[in-house]
Amino acid sequence: MQELSTKLDEALNKLINEISSPTLTLATTGTTSSGKSTLVNLLCGADIVPVAVSEMSAGAVTVEYREEKSLIIHETPGALWECGEWENISEEEIRQRLYQVMISYIENRDKQENLTCPQSTIYYPFRLLKESKLELPQGTTVRLLDLPGLAYVGDVGNANVIIQCREAVGIVTYNSAETDSQKVKSLLQEVVQQVKDLGGSPARMLFTLNRIDVFRSDEKWPETENRFVEKAISDIKKELTEQLREYTEEINNLQVVKLSTWPALLSLQIQNSDDNYSFQACKKADNHFNQLIEEILDDLPRNQQKWSRHDRNRVAQGLWKESYGEEFQQQLVEHITKYFPQLVIPQIIERFNLAAGNAITEWSIQTTAAILNSSEENYQQECEK
Repeated sequence: MQELSTKLDEALNKLINEISSPTLTLATTGTTSSGKSTLVNLLCGADIVPVAVSEMSAGAVTVEYREEKSLIIHETPGALWECGEWENISEEEIRQRLYQVMISYIENRDKQENLTCPQSTIYYPFRLLKESKLELPQGTTVRLLDLPGLAYVGDVGNANVIIQCREAVGIVTYNSAETDSQKVKSLLQEVVQQVKDLGGSPARMLFTLNRIDVFRSDEKWPETENRFVEKAISDIKKELTEQLREYTEEINNLQVVKLSTWPALLSLQIQNSDDNYSFQACKKADNHFNQLIEEILDDLPRNQQKWSRHDRNRVAQGLWKESYGEEFQQQLVEHITKYFPQLVIPQIIERFNLAAGNAITEWSIQTTAAILNSSEENYQQECEK
C-alpha cells in the first residue's frame, strides 16, 4: 500500500508540474511537394531544415524553443549517419548535418530492413514565439514537430511521434500548384489519410493552400485564384466528410488559409542585418517572384547589390503582403489561442489517469496473483491482506 501510495503521489506531482509548465506542439505535415519544409523554416524564421525539389523530408525533426542553438541527432536502430549533440551551432551547420542524415536514410531505407527513420531535436529561438505576439501561459514550452510523409512514421521507433501528433495543432500543407486532375485527387486522399493518422478532431488542424502565387501569372487573376480556393476547400471538406463522418460539424468549420511559403520566408531573410545574406535573398526574390512585386521593382536598379536598406525593406514588405504571410500568421495565432486549453489539459489528465491507473492495476494483479497461488488454508488470510 505504501508503494502504491508513492506511485500515486508521483503521478499527481507530474500532473501538477505539467499543468504549471505545459507543452504546446505544432505538427507540420503535408502532401507531396507541398513546401512543408519551407513552412517549418518560415515558422523558425531561418533556413535550418533542408529543402529540395525532390523528396527531402525523412524522419521526424523536433524544434524546441530555446535561446541557445543546438542540435541532437538521436541514436536509432541501424543508423548509418553520425549521431550526437552539437552546441552553439550555426543555422548552416544544422541544415547541412540534417541534409546528410536525410540523404543517407533515403538512399538506404529500401536496402536495410532494420533501418529506423532518423529523429533529431533542434533547440532554436524560432520566430513564431519571438515576434508573432503569441500569448501563452507563463512557463509554456513550445515546439514544432516536422513530420516526414506519414508513411515513414509507422515503425516502432516512432510510436512516440504519433502520440505527440495527436496532442498537437496540425498544420497541413496542400500543393496549390498541382494541375493534373489525377494527381489532385491523389493529393486529396493524402490529406485525408494524414488527418486520420494524426488522430483527434480535424477542427484543430489548420489547412494551408501553399504555393498560391502560381495564379499570379494568370490573365484573370485574382478571379482564378479565388475560384481555385473555393473548389479546393469544397473538395477537401467533401473528402474528409466521406472518411470521417463523426466529425461532420467540425469539418464544416475547418480553417483554411492561403500562403506562399517561399516568398514569405525570403521577406524575412531580406530583413536580416547581414547585408550579404540580405542581398542573396533579394536576388532569389527578383528571380523567382518578381510578379509579386513588379511595381516596387520598377523603381529599383536591376543590380540588387545597389538596393539600399530602404529599398530592401520595401521589397520585403511587398513580399510579405503578397504571399499572405500576415494572414497566415494571424490565423495561426488565433487558432493556437482558441484551441490551447483543449490541446494541453486533456492530454495531461490522460497521462495522469494512465500513470495512476497502471499503478493500481499492477498492485491489483500482484495481490490477486498472491491469492490465487495461496493454499486453501491461507486463502482467507491473503484476501484480508
